[in-house]
Amino acid sequence: MQSQTLSNLRGEIEFRRKLAEQHVTGRMLLPDYYGKDAHDAILRERMATTARELGALQGRGVRLAPFLELGAERGQRSLVLVNDLGAEGIAADISFDQLQTAEHFARLFGKPKLPLRVCCDVNHLPLRSHAFPFVFCYEFLHHFPELTPVVREIRRVLAGGHFFFNEEPYHRPKLVLYRQRQKVYAGSVLQRNKALRLLAKFFTEERCDEREHGIVENHDIPLRAWLAACRVFDGSDLTAASLEGRIRSHLGDRLGPRNLLNLLLGGGVSGLCTKHPSTAEPPVLQPMDALLCPDCLTKTQAEHPVQPDAGRLRCAVCDASFPQVEGVYFLLPTALFRELYPAYAGQ
Repeated sequence: MQSQTLSNLRGEIEFRRKLAEQHVTGRMLLPDYYGKDAHDAILRERMATTARELGALQGRGVRLAPFLELGAERGQRSLVLVNDLGAEGIAADISFDQLQTAEHFARLFGKPKLPLRVCCDVNHLPLRSHAFPFVFCYEFLHHFPELTPVVREIRRVLAGGHFFFNEEPYHRPKLVLYRQRQKVYAGSVLQRNKALRLLAKFFTEERCDEREHGIVENHDIPLRAWLAACRVFDGSDLTAASLEGRIRSHLGDRLGPRNLLNLLLGGGVSGLCTKHPSTAEPPVLQPMDALLCPDCLTKTQAEHPVQPDAGRLRCAVCDASFPQVEGVYFLLPTALFRELYPAYAGQ
């Protein structure tokens, strides 16, 4: 199974570091990406979408707490859960810099309660098995070369409950006639007619800052692969959307004739997956109770909890300790932590 390389992870961290500074201070480090004001407007829209979609799930009886958000970035969606939907949980991301900005955006949007923020690697989640009744992510899973390893790790930490994902791309057939000169989020590109921008997706190779930083952007995952990956759960219900959501079809857990147009056009996929309750362990009551030692987990697959100790988290078994920096807990395996965050590894 392929996984992200160290170079991919470093690129992710560097790119997100620049975004964090650009979107908090307004300093333009990535001139072909959204500036501060445009980004604030996008976050407001995303938070409204989160409240609407996850609130609807809650209305259908989906238990939202305690939750785990993967690829949480600056935690805007987790802020909605803890402040507006009465849920407690963990916002997890590989980017410390993005997680740290959650305090800025909490003040900006008037949402004072913060989730527990954990900087970690989703390939080896330092979290207890069967811990969370609700796990969710937006625009996250396509950053991996293969879906299956990540989805299996999600299933491991999911208790009897649900995994929800949205805004993920699936394969769009295209005939590449040329490579775009400007990046997809450049101001001049965003000002173009929406229909022309959409048409260009079928005939051009797009440029973006993410790829130029070495981040995996796997937009060619077939719908069949999404369905196959979700079969590790006890049930799955997927929906495909094409042409910016104008054409939607229900997949359920398999493709059918009704999905032909979506297959031909490509687009985005969302899903709600179910896992039956496990008799192994009950779900956690508090997010902190789910945290594990990443060293023990990666070396021996043993699930040993970490406990607060003078501002750090410490494993009572191997004595490894992990710092808390500006409200964010680092729970990366020690060797990986030193590679990705050498400035914090000695703290």
